[in-house]
Amino acid sequence: MLSALHQEISACHICPNMDWIKTARLYEAVNCNADVFILSQSLAREQLRLSGVNFFNLQGKQGTTGQNLEKFLNKFNRTTFPHQDILIGEILIKSKNLTPVYNTELVQCYPGRIPGAKGDRSPTVQEIRTCVGKRFFIQELSLIKPKLLILMGRLSRNSFYQYILYKSYPENLSVHINQITETEIPREKIETNDFYILPIQHASGANPEFQKMLKNDKLIALINKIIN
Repeated sequence: MLSALHQEISACHICPNMDWIKTARLYEAVNCNADVFILSQSLAREQLRLSGVNFFNLQGKQGTTGQNLEKFLNKFNRTTFPHQDILIGEILIKSKNLTPVYNTELVQCYPGRIPGAKGDRSPTVQEIRTCVGKRFFIQELSLIKPKLLILMGRLSRNSFYQYILYKSYPENLSVHINQITETEIPREKIETNDFYILPIQHASGANPEFQKMLKNDKLIALINKIIN
């Protein structure tokens, strides 16, 4: 069922301003028993949509975001690497002796470049609501059944609370994370899915708040308490 869902996602081209190029995930690279599920913002330009493997490009390399996220996940024995050795063309990605996470996107397409700039544009509110309305993410969540859902970055956190939980949240992401650190990771239920939910800083190399979060031992201890 998960493989069929990935095919459906790759075939969806509803939003006219999204880049049409995207391939389905390589099912062999997916850990269907992942206990940690990450919700990212949207497809990156050169990774999954071209290679079929989350966080890896056609040359078998990770971008800065994937490398930074790997440092965070390793602190509680998880990894972005596939659960088994995988070939991308003739490039071999070797698995690690850690438990792979499952990753998906709030918006399951690549938004494209910002006109006249180097960076990628952020998805619009309409594009977010359209993808949420397709229920791709909810279906993935139901099939994976994780213990912990990680919302990576401000846009993923905000949109998840607005359009899926319908709950308020602290405006500042750092404040939100600190509030959780001083209490406990909250538990939520969506339909039949019951899980812990944790917003984190985006792992972009341009985000200094992520590097600060890496040193938050109390947060790592809370994560370890619920999944290890």
